[in-house]
Amino acid sequence: MRVHYYYHISKTGGTSVLEFFKHVANHVPRCRLYDFNDWDNLSPTQKDIDFDSILARDNLAKYDHVLIHHHHGYRGLMHYEAYLCAKKKELARDGHTMKIFTTIRDVVSFNRSRLNYLVNTGRWSGPVSDFTTNEIHFNTQTKYLFFCWHGEWPSAEGTGPITIDVVNQQVHEKNIDRLSDVIDLFVEISHLSDFIKAFAAYFQTPYDYSARSNATLHRIQFDPLIIPGLLRNNSSDCYLIDRYRNKDFSSEVDHFLAGRENDLEHDGDGSANNHVPRPKR
Repeated sequence: MRVHYYYHISKTGGTSVLEFFKHVANHVPRCRLYDFNDWDNLSPTQKDIDFDSILARDNLAKYDHVLIHHHHGYRGLMHYEAYLCAKKKELARDGHTMKIFTTIRDVVSFNRSRLNYLVNTGRWSGPVSDFTTNEIHFNTQTKYLFFCWHGEWPSAEGTGPITIDVVNQQVHEKNIDRLSDVIDLFVEISHLSDFIKAFAAYFQTPYDYSARSNATLHRIQFDPLIIPGLLRNNSSDCYLIDRYRNKDFSSEVDHFLAGRENDLEHDGDGSANNHVPRPKR
């Protein structure tokens, strides 16, 4: 049994991944999709995902494949870090595999897409200079990786006590590297079609892997003169992309879709750690 868990950072092609997951769940036998996205009904504070129920032995016994989509309205990866790392080892000991991936995007392209999305949906009407110099919009990919932080909406709309000050205290390179231990594969969206193509071959299901969902019309372009400042203001996102961009995409995807031989890591004494910490409350 195999779990594929997608942590969906906004504006990084994730709707296309979700559409592919839905296709797989509808066409592959003994496959279940758990879709955690409350964008249309955000609660005042983020919700917990009941991983204990999803990953329980009696539940996993029902399926050959479990797909998880983790997006708006739920606690971020930093909250579940220790639990997920330990759970991977526990599942591997039971003969299962859990692979976690996320998608990331070139910093300029990401911010251009995000600004156009906000303008197109009526969430932003100010000048471009205000968007690129307002700290609430800095390092949004990193903030989302850590906290499911979606940026410009106040805490009453989905993040509760996780304020911009709380977020900024955690946004630095060491925490990016620490959380990278949870992720089995970072996929740059320039490789997204090839990734979905390989994923479809893994599931042996035909799929139009070139199709993109929720694409944003980019009417607004950045003046080249503001790009150096944009990159400076988004230095953590620049680090994330530079450090975890795909160096050898084909090999990375092959490894990701391979068996569980690398899933069970051992402690220094040669024995696997049996303790799975509970997610923080």
